[in-house]
Amino acid sequence: MSLLSVNAIYDDGKIHLLDKVEVKSPHRVIVTFLDEVVDDIPTSELVKLSAASGALDFLNDPAEDVYTDADLKVRYK
Repeated sequence: MSLLSVNAIYDDGKIHLLDKVEVKSPHRVIVTFLDEVVDDIPTSELVKLSAASGALDFLNDPAEDVYTDADLKVRYK
C-alpha cells in the first residue's frame, strides 16, 4: 500500500487540488479538514516539530558521520 498526500482547498462542496496528481484509475481517498488554512509555517515551528519528533535523531549516531572537512570542495567562513 502506498499513500499520496496533496494540498487542496474545500470550497462550496468541491475539493480543488493544489498539486498536480497523475492517477489513472479511481482511488479511495481520505479527506482531512484542518482547523485553519496555513499558507506558511514559520521555520522556528518546523525546527521545534522536527526536534520533538525525533526524526533526525539518527544524525547523532557516529556511524552516520561519514564526511570530514577533507571532503569539502569549498570552505566557507
